[in-house]
Amino acid sequence: MADAFSAVDLRFSFGGQALIDGVGFGVPQGGLFVITGRSGSGKSTLLELCSGQHAPESGRVLWDGACIADLNHDELVRAKQRIGYVFQKPALVHNFTIYDNLALPLRYHRDLAERDIRATVHACMEEMGLFNVDAKYPNELSAAQSRCAAIARALVMGPSLLFLDEPTSGVDPVTARGIAGVLKGLNASRGIAMVVVCTSIEFLKGLQCPVTVLQDGKLHDYRDPAVVSAGAGDMFSLLREAL
Repeated sequence: MADAFSAVDLRFSFGGQALIDGVGFGVPQGGLFVITGRSGSGKSTLLELCSGQHAPESGRVLWDGACIADLNHDELVRAKQRIGYVFQKPALVHNFTIYDNLALPLRYHRDLAERDIRATVHACMEEMGLFNVDAKYPNELSAAQSRCAAIARALVMGPSLLFLDEPTSGVDPVTARGIAGVLKGLNASRGIAMVVVCTSIEFLKGLQCPVTVLQDGKLHDYRDPAVVSAGAGDMFSLLREAL
């Protein structure tokens, strides 16, 4: 069976610099792949390549074994409906209530009765610990609630593959660990494959899974002594001490 996600020899440059330099990895269905690294190392760019927001200069991105560059328009639209994405900022529609923010993908992509939409939205809200926020607007939520609402919105379509870019940005360490626990539970209960970019040590602790570091355009296991001895530096030491 093909992996839910595969990246094969991805390359991407910016300003003449190789930001992503031959990156490849796979995530099985129900798997969890975590990427960290210093600011500006290209983590978000890599996630954008993996999620089809940008095309790599070379290499292949495969969802469920299909290279997305080979899909026609209709095939790509259908494939994207199985993908969830959580941005660095919650990106909630400011003049929509939280309920309508979460219902929007279902209303646009699914032919469902409103009662079924409501049941799905509330189920996702409950999974993320959101209660009594239906009629609230994004500016009425705390940072943690906004984060949870953004993740819940990414779940309403029932994705088989979920990309998350700094899902705990702006929240306190306790909440970061809590969100990590929720995502790990969803990963297990729903069998969603996840690719997560994160720099929060507390979040990484909460996930309790292997971590890779993007450095100089390549992915490294943070425990790899060869990388540290080659002078890759304090990010690896920090992760060793924390995890």
